[in-house]
Amino acid sequence: MASGHHGDFVKEEIGGSQMYHHHYNTPPASYDTPPYNTPPYNTSPYPQTTTTQNVVIVKEQRHGGEWTAGLFGCFGDLTGCLMSFFCHPFYKCCLSKKMGENFCMPLCLGPADLMVLRMKLRTMNKIPGGAIADCCTVTWCACCAAVQMSREWDSTVMTRI
Repeated sequence: MASGHHGDFVKEEIGGSQMYHHHYNTPPASYDTPPYNTPPYNTSPYPQTTTTQNVVIVKEQRHGGEWTAGLFGCFGDLTGCLMSFFCHPFYKCCLSKKMGENFCMPLCLGPADLMVLRMKLRTMNKIPGGAIADCCTVTWCACCAAVQMSREWDSTVMTRI
């Protein structure tokens, strides 16, 4: 197929036949001008991201003191006690998430996971104690310590929205 331009007409040769048709000289579309009829919504193939924010409502402001439930007060929450005993790694992950940490944090820190969470909770609630006491508590009474920490968190924080 050969073609040639003669004025406003274009000559095309197709299989030995010659055809003439009018050639419209239209300028190319400019990329500098905005398109008309642009919809007011996102037409991107990628989803829009939204952010959420946790709001913590505190029941009371504590000025130091003791744990609201004792270490062996875990039997007051029988469901938590059984979950902590039979599904301890999962229970620690849920506790970590509840306390604002990453869900997988206990899996990354190994044996020190509950100690770190316990120190955080003690510091936030101004509960006296120390690293050695926390280490001994979570080493020899890990299930009861996890339930105690969960109950302490629940008694301090009313709700998370």
